[in-house]
Amino acid sequence: MISISDISFSQGLAVSVLCTPLLAAGIANLIKEKFSWLTPLISSFLLLLTALGTAVLLADAGIPDQKFSIPWFTLNNKIVSIGFLLDPTTLTMVTVVTWVSFFVHIFSIGYMAQDKNVIRYFSLLGFFTFAMLGLVMSNNLLVTFCFWELVGFSSYRLIGHWHEKQAAAQASTKAYLLNKVGDLGFLIGLMILWSQAGNLDIDAFTAIDPTWLTTAGICIFFGVVGKSAQFPLLNWLPDAMEGPTPVSALIHAATMVAAGVFLLIRIEPIFTANSLLIVASVGAITAVWGALGALVQFDIKKILAYSTISQLGLMVMAIGSGAMQGAYEHLLHHAFFKAGLFLGTGSILHAMQQVIKHEQPAFDVQDIRSLGGLRKKLPVTYLGFLICAASLAGLPLTAGFISKEMILTDVQTWAGSIFSIRWLVLLSAWVVTFLTPLYTFRLVWYVFFGKENLTPVREVPMIMRIPVLALAFGSISFLFYQGQLNSLTNWLMGTTHHTPFSITVISVSLIILSLIIGYLLYRSRSVKAVAPWLAPHHLLDWIDLQIIILSHLFSRITSFVDKNLIDLFIHQLIYVQVTMAFITNWTDRYILDGLVNGSASAARGVGIFARSIVNGKIQSYLLWAMAGLLIFILWIIY
Repeated sequence: MISISDISFSQGLAVSVLCTPLLAAGIANLIKEKFSWLTPLISSFLLLLTALGTAVLLADAGIPDQKFSIPWFTLNNKIVSIGFLLDPTTLTMVTVVTWVSFFVHIFSIGYMAQDKNVIRYFSLLGFFTFAMLGLVMSNNLLVTFCFWELVGFSSYRLIGHWHEKQAAAQASTKAYLLNKVGDLGFLIGLMILWSQAGNLDIDAFTAIDPTWLTTAGICIFFGVVGKSAQFPLLNWLPDAMEGPTPVSALIHAATMVAAGVFLLIRIEPIFTANSLLIVASVGAITAVWGALGALVQFDIKKILAYSTISQLGLMVMAIGSGAMQGAYEHLLHHAFFKAGLFLGTGSILHAMQQVIKHEQPAFDVQDIRSLGGLRKKLPVTYLGFLICAASLAGLPLTAGFISKEMILTDVQTWAGSIFSIRWLVLLSAWVVTFLTPLYTFRLVWYVFFGKENLTPVREVPMIMRIPVLALAFGSISFLFYQGQLNSLTNWLMGTTHHTPFSITVISVSLIILSLIIGYLLYRSRSVKAVAPWLAPHHLLDWIDLQIIILSHLFSRITSFVDKNLIDLFIHQLIYVQVTMAFITNWTDRYILDGLVNGSASAARGVGIFARSIVNGKIQSYLLWAMAGLLIFILWIIY
């Protein structure tokens, strides 16, 4: 525990890196509407300072494995602190988050130029970046949960940025509610850890009973399922594409959805072998289902959304399989190539919308069946998009190829030589390796090749092209480090990889086979109608709808039982009680009290009568004697 005055220069710089995006958000809110054009410039400049600050932190040799904390509050005589951890893993992730956020800010200057709510947009971008950096730096699960919730809130606001559109409003609400379902599990896990350890520092959980540790880990993993769009809480992510495309690049490709994977990497030691198998199984199902979903979508952003689901599932599966290093490398690589793909998509949509606005009849610019031949019209965008797509597909000489090979190697070792459920997890990894190039080829072919549908399409402004190329640069492997071809992130982290030649041969063969099949299937551009319910999010939406219907039915049944049975019984019981009360009151008042009062009155009357007789006067005695004699005579006579 250190005080604020004891914080070193590096630690102070880390705090500054954390708070600068928050400062950007605050300044954006102070700018008046007539000076709204200043907001993108100031926000982008402050994000550039943040990104440069992370570069300094990463280059500082004294930073790794530094921990520092500041007292927050006391609970039950125990101090709860705001703790931060600065190690190579944290700093690399912070660097990726800040630079991707900076590129998104730059891209947004052009993309959101005509937006009427640009101040709110950039304010929320800055706030989201602050929340994400706090989540990554945190060394305390309570602090992590606080930033976790701030990330969810800002994501909700950014998805619903165009809230006047019903679809955007519904998508933001759906994302928020499904995330809250997962967050409930996270909160339960925190309570279990607090009750067992009395501390929520991540490095303080090793002494907890394994049963409770496993239970808490699974509960926290349920929070990851919601945040990182894993089965069965993945259906919010495709609908979240209703938000601005740069938001999709930052939140739903590079950072927020990656937060759950990063958290798993942080807390992996608390998982037992059985719970890790659950993690791997959920990740495997998500990876395959997401890849299949991408094959039946025609909306370009939803294809990328399903691709994100699949890649996140691959990372979660890798973590559950012990491929921690490969999963983290792929997380960083994915941030670059998927953000590049989304920003490239934003460039395409921006160019299409400009044509539709001025010269062409309206049509759905996000439908890949409406696009074609754009490699000639948007050559720079095409180059950046193609490099990022190649990295997604795992082609050799790309960053994605390196990390996927690392994952496949470790999962192969984890599966072992004896048949078990682990073999199914390994099989799913190979299936994803085959399906990813297939849906990637389908996307690139229909967008950039084939018949041209719009002639006057022009390349987007330079300020939108530079971020795409910069992210594409981070998606290739070109550096020789310790005798191996490595990516930029491999070089920054100083890691090496050793993949068996057999795995490389199988992987490359599957990729080539997938590309050949894709070419044979899609070269004619004849797109057959695909039932929309084949997409996983439609099935999950239907399941959610049935749950809602059953909930309404159950509420109606319980309401009927409550009103017509329980309330009736209670009312009748009350009526009986009231009636019994009236009866007992009448009995008490008129019988019991009447009997007692009557006896008293009778005794009093007898006493009065006796007193009137025995009053000491001779006249009274003679009178009563004559009266008695008269009565006696009458009785004898009659």
